[in-house]
Amino acid sequence: MALFLKRAANYAASHTMTCNCTQFQPIELDRESITRRIKESPAIRQRLTQVAEHPGLRLYLFRCPDCNQFWQSGHEWNFEDREYLFQVPSIEVADWQSEPYQQPAAMMIYSAMMRDFCARATFEPKDEMCRVEGCSEHAIRFSVFCRRHHIESLQKLHKLPQNPVGRLFPPYYVSAPGAA
Repeated sequence: MALFLKRAANYAASHTMTCNCTQFQPIELDRESITRRIKESPAIRQRLTQVAEHPGLRLYLFRCPDCNQFWQSGHEWNFEDREYLFQVPSIEVADWQSEPYQQPAAMMIYSAMMRDFCARATFEPKDEMCRVEGCSEHAIRFSVFCRRHHIESLQKLHKLPQNPVGRLFPPYYVSAPGAA
């Protein structure tokens, strides 16, 4: 019996998974980093406990049973819709279900497309005011809108990408000191 207990204890010790959450840095907003995390995610996911699901967006919220670090799943069309996991701040499940965190791949794709658009566009102001009621900005050349409202109109027409869905979080967003 003692030998059995010793073998059982050795087996349990050799098969316990220790937390390695701190080994994973925030995902850099580039293809290489996101692709690397896609490859790492199946092993990460095995250790985590699912705490919530957002069926409409096909997202999941997980928690590490050892350190209580929260993780969210993500997927994006530009990465063949493959799942990847990234660390997020602690959050109440109901709050997360009403607004999950933004996905790093979506941030990266949006930023790249907007950077390309803005590099090609000219936003020269003209003498006319923006046609949006209450806007005090000048319209830009070749548009009846100011820069902001011109971009919003192109987004509504699906000529530019929509803003990423979800709440921002550090390190992708840091509020200014004293900001509410």
